Amino acid sequence: MKLPSFKIISAGIWVVFCLILSISFAFANNIYILQSGDSVDLNVTQDGQNNEIEGLNGSGYAIVYGANSTATFSQTGDNNQIRVWSDSSSGKSSTSNQTGNSNISLVDNHGQDNTITMNVTGNSNYAFNEIGNGGDTDNTITTTINGDSNNVIAEVQNGDSNTIDVQVQSQDNNIVRVYVNGDNNNAKVWQGKHESGSVDSNETGDNDAYWYITGNSNTTASYQTDDNNNGGQYTFNDIDGSSNTVKITQRGAGDHWSKTDVNGDNNDITVLQRGNSNTQTSTITVDSGHEVDLLQRYGDHTSTINLTNSGGAYNLDVDQIDQSTDRSYSITGYCTNPSGCTVSVTQN
Repeated sequence: MKLPSFKIISAGIWVVFCLILSISFAFANNIYILQSGDSVDLNVTQDGQNNEIEGLNGSGYAIVYGANSTATFSQTGDNNQIRVWSDSSSGKSSTSNQTGNSNISLVDNHGQDNTITMNVTGNSNYAFNEIGNGGDTDNTITTTINGDSNNVIAEVQNGDSNTIDVQVQSQDNNIVRVYVNGDNNNAKVWQGKHESGSVDSNETGDNDAYWYITGNSNTTASYQTDDNNNGGQYTFNDIDGSSNTVKITQRGAGDHWSKTDVNGDNNDITVLQRGNSNTQTSTITVDSGHEVDLLQRYGDHTSTINLTNSGGAYNLDVDQIDQSTDRSYSITGYCTNPSGCTVSVTQN
């Protein structure tokens, strides 16, 4: 039986660790952390089963105080948990690495110019990242999941000029939730598609992606691509703001469903649904001055588009092409521009 190992490297003003190690037929390790001080490096490594990283007294979050600090947590094994909370100091970096099954990662970070990075390889993982409660700006969240079955990611940000990047690869039945409240945000969600643009033909997925963004000048992109997807993909977007760009790509053998609601100005919306003899449904509702492009290829196509315009001209392009059995669309538009608006529909 392999003994669990752990390594802690820290240089802080005040660091408290309590370690409880019990040995029976399975190992259960607990690490309790309370760290205070600026410019501190914390490195915790656990190798074993049923490990936890948490706060004092075995409850709540491990607590890290101080600015310009770096914390790295690594776990290899099964049934691990990481729960970390940091204060409103700026310039902090938190990295969680988990390899194994049934892992849980929870990181709650506050302040400015902070970075959260999560890397999870395994099955049935749950990852939750939160930055800010308002007024916390210029933060970055990056989460990469590479595992099978029921990976759930929730990303929450409040603030300005934030970046969220989520990648879920080689997996089934994943859910991604992204909530952003602020300005100039950049949110990307990749499911079954590598950031490089390459697609693994062995990937399968029944993926869901929801993101709700409230703010201005947001750029958002969602990619769901699985060639062996037999269950279907789902995406839901609710954006309230100005000058937004929305790009949605769904590719795979299952059914596709996409719904985009935008309440704002000068938005560019591009939706691509491509499958193989499947059902593709897209509903787009936007308000004021938009460029909307919808492309549905292969399978049965249904699209419902509602456009309202409060001053500018909108351009709409709908293409339903290639080996489609049933094609239908419904377009409702209100054009207030004296020069008119443009609507183009192609069914081939």
